[in-house]
Amino acid sequence: MSSDLKRKQKKKNPKPIQTNPNWSLLQQKLKSDSNNSGNRKSSNNDHSDDPRSILGKRKERPDSEVDAPKIYPLAPVNDDSSLTDEVAMDCEMVGVSQGTKSALGRVTLVNKWGNVLYDEFVRPVERVVDFRTHISGIRPRDLRKAKDFRVAQTKVAELIKGKILVGHALHNDLKVLLLTHPKKDIRDTAEYQPFLKDKTRKSLKHLASEFLGADIQNGEHCPIDDARAAMLLYQKNRREWERNVKDQTRMRLKQKKQEADLRIDEGEMRVMRSYRGNSIAGLVSHPARLSPLRSIFTGCRAVMLPRFGGPEVLELRENVPVPNLNPNEVLVRAKAVSINPLDCRIRAGYGRSVLQPHLPVVIGRDISGEVAAVGNSVKAFKVGQEVFGALHPTALRGTYTDYGILSEEELTEKPSSVSHVEASAIPFAALTAWRALKSNARILEGQRLLVFGGGAVGFAAIQLGVAFGCHVTASCVGQTKERILAAGAEQAVDYLTEDIEVAVKGKFDAVLDTIGRPETERIGINFLRKGGNYMTLQGEAASLTDRYGFVIGLPLATSLLAKKKIQYQYSHGIDYWWTYMRADPEGLAEIQRLVGAGKLKIPVEKTFPITEVVAAHEAKEKKLVPGKVVLEL
Repeated sequence: MSSDLKRKQKKKNPKPIQTNPNWSLLQQKLKSDSNNSGNRKSSNNDHSDDPRSILGKRKERPDSEVDAPKIYPLAPVNDDSSLTDEVAMDCEMVGVSQGTKSALGRVTLVNKWGNVLYDEFVRPVERVVDFRTHISGIRPRDLRKAKDFRVAQTKVAELIKGKILVGHALHNDLKVLLLTHPKKDIRDTAEYQPFLKDKTRKSLKHLASEFLGADIQNGEHCPIDDARAAMLLYQKNRREWERNVKDQTRMRLKQKKQEADLRIDEGEMRVMRSYRGNSIAGLVSHPARLSPLRSIFTGCRAVMLPRFGGPEVLELRENVPVPNLNPNEVLVRAKAVSINPLDCRIRAGYGRSVLQPHLPVVIGRDISGEVAAVGNSVKAFKVGQEVFGALHPTALRGTYTDYGILSEEELTEKPSSVSHVEASAIPFAALTAWRALKSNARILEGQRLLVFGGGAVGFAAIQLGVAFGCHVTASCVGQTKERILAAGAEQAVDYLTEDIEVAVKGKFDAVLDTIGRPETERIGINFLRKGGNYMTLQGEAASLTDRYGFVIGLPLATSLLAKKKIQYQYSHGIDYWWTYMRADPEGLAEIQRLVGAGKLKIPVEKTFPITEVVAAHEAKEKKLVPGKVVLEL
């Protein structure tokens, strides 16, 4: 009974619940606010009436800040898409060959405002084996209707010509485009000194984050963003950057002048030492002979072939020794040298039986430049005279060098009407054609000449034939047809679309076959009248010697040529020749006369600086440049 009573008393007088002090304060505040809700006023400076202030103060952002969109740091500052003096470029690459070699897959250019000038997927010449999608963002479907490489290359070249080119590691982009750009007009964010840390290059992603606050290259790269980032980095540092470029150019010129003065001083000392022991009268009696003065030129740049292989084996080396001149030799300061098919074949191993023991060697055959020095017996040339010429195919020291050495009979004066680039493209091809027509065929005015192939030798042969008064017919490929007709040929046949055996009528006195396939040999032989001459550039002397060595290869080649001569003399009554270029002073003089008269020229399709010799050989070997390629020094 008593226990029940106690329980009832406890229920009537329950123990108060302990609440959190903050909760109690909040309840009191809410109660006070409800009583004064009609008179409450908001204030930006007083937060005591805000129930949130009781729970703990927080910094409140204005509504405008909360709702503001995130700013894109690389957004163009306007919508002007015109071509500006500064252009930024970025390329994405795909893998070709074995996947380790890069080829162009996409190229993007933006103007100085960041607006896109050109953005295209590009179909590589070689088969793609690795799209590198995780970086390039390129997929197979992107290349199905992509631009042809040559189209994209030409367009990019047009856009960047004469412009300040901005980018990151631009040498990689220019390499896959097979383009060059003047060093003075390149602004590379990977090379800019203030961006280098401990002399190491930073990635574009790092630079964009550090200096622009932009987050790029997370996963697949966007070349538009990358080009914009590079341009913005340049624009933000433009004034200081351009000042540095001017200072470096000024210092470089000053250094070159000092080095030139030093070389001259050293050369003069050598001259004096060379006359030590001679009488003063002897010194005065021969003041103009350059054999002693030749010592001034002790070293130069040269493209060396250390081993046989692809374009990548070529090395541009500094301070390569310049040999002493023989009495009949001329030292030529090269201004331009052309790339011949023979140069590419030699680089790949053609003629190894001759060259292998002498590696590394300087390659190249054509040259145009100025006389720097002459041997004691040279009478035809003087220092400062502009000349052009070509070396014999087996010469061990070629012309891809600042200073080439040629014999007096291998040179002639350059006509003032042509540039060094134009002149350098002519001599080797023209002398090869001259030897075929004049030394082998002994062609005469009024005779008929058939030329297979519209390359440099074929085109030179056509012009020489016309100059000799011959009736010339030529086979060619599409785009060269109009050029051949313009050069004076009476008929040009596209052998890819026309049947030459049907299109061409009559017999010929001479056939020059620059292609040298069994089919062209068969057709050419059948086109000749009795007593005619068939000449091919694809003789097998060097290839057989390379394969079997001199002891076996050379006699084998001689017997093979003799066999063909007898065979065709008996079956068709014609003479058969393997044609090679040889030095010919008479031929070179006639070539010089025709060049000066505007009757002989070899069109130059593209020039490269000597520093880009690897890219030049790649372009020639892959036939990315269909015509003549010249290296400028």
